[in-house]
Amino acid sequence: MDSKEQTEEKAYACLRDAEKKKNYKGWFGRNKLDEAAEQYQNAGNYFKCIKKWKEAGDAYYQAAGCLILIQENDEATTSYINASKCYKKSSPIEAVNSLKQAIQFLIEKGKLNQAANHQKTIAEIYETDLMDMEKALEAYECAADWYSTENLPVLSNQCSLKVAHLCGELEQYEKAYSLFEKVATNSIDNELAKWSVKEYLLKAGLCHLANKPNDSIMTFLDTFDEIDGTFRDTREYKFLENLLTFTEEKRVDDFVKCISEYDSLTRLDPWKTKILLKIKKDMEEISIL
Repeated sequence: MDSKEQTEEKAYACLRDAEKKKNYKGWFGRNKLDEAAEQYQNAGNYFKCIKKWKEAGDAYYQAAGCLILIQENDEATTSYINASKCYKKSSPIEAVNSLKQAIQFLIEKGKLNQAANHQKTIAEIYETDLMDMEKALEAYECAADWYSTENLPVLSNQCSLKVAHLCGELEQYEKAYSLFEKVATNSIDNELAKWSVKEYLLKAGLCHLANKPNDSIMTFLDTFDEIDGTFRDTREYKFLENLLTFTEEKRVDDFVKCISEYDSLTRLDPWKTKILLKIKKDMEEISIL
């Protein structure tokens, strides 16, 4: 087995050979771009073995460029995807750019399902690695739309939920509750997903309350009743009903007590807690006025 140094030297040897073949100009326009692409891929494989992620990504990316020039777009797509996997460990923005290149070729081939998978990966990179929630939201939204086009409702709903959660964090409450209600409606007849409907409606209700006074909130519980006739009998419904009453009557202490009692039985996650704190802050500001 080669040492790390020997493997690295093999990688650079492949790169040197790839560069020579890439620049080769023979008689009658003959080139060696296919051989150059193979050597770039070999270099990427060697770099990946020794965890030189940036160098591996660069090598795969160069391979893709050579393959495009000889119209081997399917192989180029694979190289871009390989590049993105390496870049994700060293340079997330370059991972995004590589995936965008791959997605273009997949769309041209009519492979929208695969394109959606990679678009979702882009969204995850924006969300977790680059911490750019606006771009993450846009990418998840695009993936949801493509999954829907491909008649993959479960995957589409998963991405729509990510959009809804991000909208809530970005205080885009109207869009958030619309999406939670849409996913709840889509899930009600699904044997597995229907058990999550009350959770989606709870989150939609909190976004309705947070959107006040920009929203007419008097009828949202009736809307939820139309989506799921059993929701009225749940703790989540009673919780929202009480919160609605306390916000309408500006009863801040009762609002806080209601949250505490609910949390003692069903732990509130950070997302819900953030929304509830926003509602409480708005109530307190109105009370001061």
